[in-house]
Amino acid sequence: AVSAEPPTMNRNPSPPQRQQGFSLLASLILLVVVTLVALAGMRSVAMESRMSASAYDRNLALQAAETGLREAEARAAAATEGNFPAAGCANGYCAEPAPADQARWTDAAFNDWFDVAAAVSGNAITPGAIVERNGEGENWLACGQEIPRQPNCRTPRYRVTSRSVADDRASVILQSDVATQ
Repeated sequence: AVSAEPPTMNRNPSPPQRQQGFSLLASLILLVVVTLVALAGMRSVAMESRMSASAYDRNLALQAAETGLREAEARAAAATEGNFPAAGCANGYCAEPAPADQARWTDAAFNDWFDVAAAVSGNAITPGAIVERNGEGENWLACGQEIPRQPNCRTPRYRVTSRSVADDRASVILQSDVATQ
């Protein structure tokens, strides 16, 4: 016999069991981990930004010092005895230093640098440069032993120093030795 009555549904489900709160705890732990990863990423980006700015500043300082070095080398090549004072420095030209003297570029009190006219960029520091008389030197091996000595055997030598220095900026000092004919 088939009953015409529909099957009955269980209208009183069992009472809900007490939840343990595991999903809430797992979500909070995951949120803390994601926050820490994000903070580490932000710190890394900030450090890379500072490193990039420092490299940019160092590159500008290097370019400025190179510009100063080239200009000072041109001044050395065109220098005459009259450009150099008997002692000390004047207008970026310096007398030959005594062996016991402190190097001028390491002396914080030295301020006879000439400002280089050529500009690197609007953000660069204006470099300073000096040309130091550095005696005479032989232009080829044993030319001083030749008899008679050739007129161009010995020529003046100069030490050219350029610097790009400022507070809270990259500092670069470059040097070259110049022999003139």
